[in-house]
Amino acid sequence: MKKVKKYGKGILVLICTIIGSYGILTAPKSDKKALEQELLKNQQILQQTNSIAEAKAKPQKGSVPQAKEKNAGKKPATVSVIGDSIFLGAAPSFQKIQKNAIIDAKISRQVYQGIHVAKKMKKKGKLGDIVIISLGTNGKFNPATGEKLINCIGKKRNIYWITAYGKNLSWQKEVNTAIQKLADKNKNVHVIPWAKEAKNHPDWFYQDGTHLNTKGQDKFSRFIKKQITVP
Repeated sequence: MKKVKKYGKGILVLICTIIGSYGILTAPKSDKKALEQELLKNQQILQQTNSIAEAKAKPQKGSVPQAKEKNAGKKPATVSVIGDSIFLGAAPSFQKIQKNAIIDAKISRQVYQGIHVAKKMKKKGKLGDIVIISLGTNGKFNPATGEKLINCIGKKRNIYWITAYGKNLSWQKEVNTAIQKLADKNKNVHVIPWAKEAKNHPDWFYQDGTHLNTKGQDKFSRFIKKQITVP
């Protein structure tokens, strides 16, 4: 895919051309338009909020180090997210309750694409102590790909993988079984059972049964926050 050189209109073109993201394609026209506008807006918001989170994570110049003081306390754990359109929709809501979170979320993202994202974030020093993975909605993945993503993130980081959910998501069971097996195999990988929670709350979703409405975004963010352990 050619790189998009301009923002604004460029991002809108990108969103419209990769509308194959599960759920958006099958959504009613009114929902589809609302989703496109919301995801475009959130993509732009993330550029600003991520910059703020990154700046806060860096020590201020001229500040007096107090690490030797008994009551100085430990540096809070950093949180990163690698996600698809599900997390992109909820990104502003999540960053309100997890202010230091750096989120890289994109429409149509598959698990194998998450490997490149993890490498990029690690290289730029944006991969946190805790990494949340929100991938699997857009298609199945093989165990080797999932293992490669986990290894790329690193065994010293705590990884929380959110289970995929969609009212008509045919590969949901297969994807979530794969996620559970990866967690069973890797001690640093934990499963966030979103699918189990989501199925009881159809009012949290747009009509496609996959993407979250405003109420759902808040509920999703709070549910994820409760599942992760951030010192």
